[in-house]
Amino acid sequence: MAAKIGRDQIFNMSDIVINENGKIRKVADIEIAEKIIKDRKLKDYWNVIDSLVKLWAKNAPEDEEAMRINIEQYRESLRDKEFGQTLMGRDQERRFTMAFPRSLMLMIRTQYKADELPMDKEFFKEFGKRYPAFKIAERS
Repeated sequence: MAAKIGRDQIFNMSDIVINENGKIRKVADIEIAEKIIKDRKLKDYWNVIDSLVKLWAKNAPEDEEAMRINIEQYRESLRDKEFGQTLMGRDQERRFTMAFPRSLMLMIRTQYKADELPMDKEFFKEFGKRYPAFKIAERS
């Protein structure tokens, strides 16, 4: 049996769960949340981030598509595609190496505070290796 939930969303009744607060959740979302909790306990933040990237792409396909288009536009405007150099203005240069959606960053920050997972140069370098779709420059 199918049920209409929210704005034009139709789910098979066996694919949803109603929790004690009366909130409707999809079984797949509950499974992802449980996996994130399990991975978080294992202290491997890249497994958690992998789940969050997949969840972000699944739940925000319009944002993912917009990001891909923006990355292509950024790549076309680069002066040096290998290192991501772009002219910032008169006699100034900058490197544009990666696009990182704010919504994804907030999802990661719900799991890891800044002292647990610093999003520093090393983090973004590894993130770019693991998720090349976010990279703008060919090299980091």
